[in-house]
Parts: sequence; structure tokens; C-alpha cells
Amino acid sequence: MSKNRFTGEKNVLASYDYLDYFVSRALNPKFKSKQKLLRNRDSTSHLISLFALATSIQAKSILELGVRRGITTMPLLYAASLFEGTLDSVDIKKTKFVPPKSLRKHWRYHKQDSIGFLKKLPQDRSYDFVFIDDWHAYEHVKEEISLLSEHVRQDSLITLHDLMLHTSPEYNEDIMPGDDELYDGGPYRAVSALNRDEWEFATIPIMNGLTILRKLKPTVAN
Repeated sequence: MSKNRFTGEKNVLASYDYLDYFVSRALNPKFKSKQKLLRNRDSTSHLISLFALATSIQAKSILELGVRRGITTMPLLYAASLFEGTLDSVDIKKTKFVPPKSLRKHWRYHKQDSIGFLKKLPQDRSYDFVFIDDWHAYEHVKEEISLLSEHVRQDSLITLHDLMLHTSPEYNEDIMPGDDELYDGGPYRAVSALNRDEWEFATIPIMNGLTILRKLKPTVAN
């Protein structure tokens, strides 16, 4: 097993030592990897949490909205592979992420807008686990959740990054003004406005927050 334990790094992904990588990012969130695609970003502290949540519910069908360099794609993809499942990753921009050869059959990349992707999902398609970390505008996230509500069950988990952006260490709901992405309340407003009789959520208070959202009741047709 090549280095890490915990951050002698060296070809972590090439050696398939994924868990070392996820744990090292939680223990050393400010560690600067020499591998370009693995350089520290605020979401790296959540890798082990995403992996643990997805594996704890044995998620076979996983959806990732927002890819960029694929930092969070790895734990989701690895989790899906453990149960012979599939990860659908959606981003309007092309990603530089290239999955390890052993995991390629478990990954589907969709270069398109997430709203368009969700609107075209087959009615009977459901996801066990969802991670949202794309455009943070309130209306955008609100529509994503509304569309997703038709494709998740009561035992599914939706996770969202950055609900409490820039509020460390208090981790309150205030949104920093002046950021176009967070215009009009951002993702926090989209989640906090949900009907509490139909949804529940809690936030892990590190690195801008990782929020876990769960549907309490099945969708009732109009």
C-alpha cells in the first residue's frame, strides 16, 4: 500500500487507497496535495462524511449536481461501486475528472444544466442519495429540490454544501451579502422555506456546512 497515513500522499488514487484519502482530508483539511486534482478545497473536509452517509444506506443510485474537478465525485463513485450501483454526475461545464479504470463502469457524466437534467428524468427514476453543490442561487436550488422531490423516497438522503457559507464558527443562517451566487438568500433560504411537515434537515457545522435533507412524506399528486 503506497503512502498516506495521513498525508505522506503519493499516488493515492492510483493505488486505490481511497479511504486513506477521504480520512486524511477530514483530519488535515488544509493539507496541500501535490496532485493538481486533489488540491484542498472547502468540500474536501466532507469527503468521508459523504462516503459514510452513502454507504450507510447502501446507496446504489447516486446523483451529484455540480462536479467541477471531481473532488466530491470520488467518495460518491466509490460508494456506488461497493453496491454495484451507479453515480450520475451533472455539470453544465466540462470536468477534468477522470475516474480510476476500476470504477468507470459505475459512472455516468452528463454535461448539461441540472434543471434540464432533472426535468427529463423518467418518472419512475428514483435516487437513494443526492449531493447538491452547483449554482447557489435561491431560485435555482429551490427548483432543484422541487424537481428532486419526485425522485426521492422517505429513505433517500439529499445532501447540500454551503448552506451556511462564511458563518464559521457560529454556523447560523445569515447569508453574506454581495455575492451573486447567493443572491436572494441562497441555498439556505431554499431549504429553510420547505414545509417542516414534509421535510427535515440538519447541518454538519464544518467548512461552510454539509446539510442532510430528508423527505418525511411521499409526494401527493395534484
